[in-house]
Amino acid sequence: MLKTTLTFFIIFSLPSVVHSNNSKNSLSGLENLENHYFSIFASPDRQSFALTNSNYNSLDIVNGKDLFKVSIPHINTFSCKWSPDSEKILLTTSNYTNKRRKNGLIVISQYGELLLTIIESTFKNIIPIGWTGDNTFHYQLNNIVQSLNMNGDEIEWNQPLVYSINNKLYIKDDISGPVLIHEANDMILNLSYQLDANLIAFEVYGNEPLIIKNKSLVINDIDDGNMLSISEDGKTVVYAKLKDDGYQITAGDLFLFDLKNSTTIKLQNKNGEIRMNPVWITNELIYFIDFRTGSINSLIVKQ
Repeated sequence: MLKTTLTFFIIFSLPSVVHSNNSKNSLSGLENLENHYFSIFASPDRQSFALTNSNYNSLDIVNGKDLFKVSIPHINTFSCKWSPDSEKILLTTSNYTNKRRKNGLIVISQYGELLLTIIESTFKNIIPIGWTGDNTFHYQLNNIVQSLNMNGDEIEWNQPLVYSINNKLYIKDDISGPVLIHEANDMILNLSYQLDANLIAFEVYGNEPLIIKNKSLVINDIDDGNMLSISEDGKTVVYAKLKDDGYQITAGDLFLFDLKNSTTIKLQNKNGEIRMNPVWITNELIYFIDFRTGSINSLIVKQ
């Protein structure tokens, strides 16, 4: 595991209305590394970030001002689930044997160290779902939900668990069975939700964004977009709209959706960045990927 020291740079000039300033590279030095980044998984305390490439076969973890390059073999970073204490990450491994993919499930530390191997190798499909306590995580094994406490104690239910199986959205908040809260027309992708699960945002395959409020009200006022992210105060959703030429992504912009007024605002993009995969860091600060360069950039917005 390689450790590198980073210097952070954030912009501070704030306009007086809902607006955005020109973005800046948020983690200076990252652009000089060999990896170009594709996804950002922010820890619950927003002090650490798991960064993946477009092939999901590498993982860099920014922790404070240090960068840790994870060297675990066959890592698969398509879905990285942080624990509530921001100290651990649940993720998978993948390795091809005789043209068949073998999957594994592991937990690593915020510094990229292997803490626990749950499944070493299986042909079954594994999907990390999330955590409901500092030591309790959940995953799907061939679409069947499994739960485990790392210390062998009782399963913790300190927060609800929200997950999807194909086109069905479920919520589970105790030892009783899950509750089906929505059935979509197609596959549900890229879940984002508040800790109390009162706001849940996701895409239905084909770029149909949906928001579920109070576990029942369906909000479908966003015409098109992907990678929805809910602000901590629950007032705003940021999402991306991408364009392609049939072969590759050619343009990308970020939009804000106001949940109170059901209004949408496009954020300025004077530099022509291909903006994608946004994540709220605070209620006024957004990190996103510039697809052109693979850099992590930031925008400050204010209402």
